Amino acid sequence: MAETASGHKASYGEVVEALPEIGRQFAALYRSFWSLESVPAETLELCRLRLAQLLGSDVAWRFEEVSLASRQRDELSRWPDNDGFSPAQKACLELTEMHAMDARSITDAQADAVKLHFGEVGFVALVQALGVFDAMIRLGLIWDLSSMKVDQP
Repeated sequence: MAETASGHKASYGEVVEALPEIGRQFAALYRSFWSLESVPAETLELCRLRLAQLLGSDVAWRFEEVSLASRQRDELSRWPDNDGFSPAQKACLELTEMHAMDARSITDAQADAVKLHFGEVGFVALVQALGVFDAMIRLGLIWDLSSMKVDQP
């Protein structure tokens, strides 16, 4: 478990802050995803939350980076057959699920479905964001973190 000097569970931000050589750059990279023009922040948040579900992280699930309609959040595990998700969101969620299992198994069809809505730049941005989100959630589980918040520098 990652703990602070005072003995309480550390947040992701506190862990990043303790690694100044990479912490600021990592925090900047993470924050940059939320202002991308190529993929809406709400879609990225759905993907981040779906990873949290698939990886079993209650801490990541409870954390809200971007506000979503409560119906989408409540119905996220049933996204494939739910009309509350757009075709673009569904394409990204399908790719997210494959990424969580084995990123090397993403098919051309899954990539093309994302590209149809967000182009090549959006596809690359999504895959990069998923890599960071996946790593954060898995490390959060390993380190038993109290929060997924990446604090501002």
